[in-house]
Amino acid sequence: MQLRERNRGSTPMIGLTPLIDVVFILLIFFMLASSFLDWKGFEMSVSITDGKSTSQSDIRPITINVDANGGLSINSEAVSLSGLVPAIKRDHDGSPVRLRPVNGANLQHLIDVMDALGRGGVTDVEFVE
Repeated sequence: MQLRERNRGSTPMIGLTPLIDVVFILLIFFMLASSFLDWKGFEMSVSITDGKSTSQSDIRPITINVDANGGLSINSEAVSLSGLVPAIKRDHDGSPVRLRPVNGANLQHLIDVMDALGRGGVTDVEFVE
């Protein structure tokens, strides 16, 4: 009983100084660990086509369809991500490449395809609807 009566009048003090120190140290850590200069981007052109336009050249464009599951097809022929660039180089070298999301394709799948194309040396890529 004596302990309860003795501590009854005083309230415990919570110091904010250690909390402020920890937040400040975390702020400095994240500022030093972040890099704001190494932004990587993709150069791309967006064109909306209706499929009825006629090409003046004899080169038929390559259409890569990317579906919601990450499945790929080149002109309606299924292909894997690792076999995408070799198939383009083998069968359609020099043709313009069109990237078409179908069935609600995930943006990450489109970026993966663009990254694979860029690493393979394919630089002329268009998005089509």
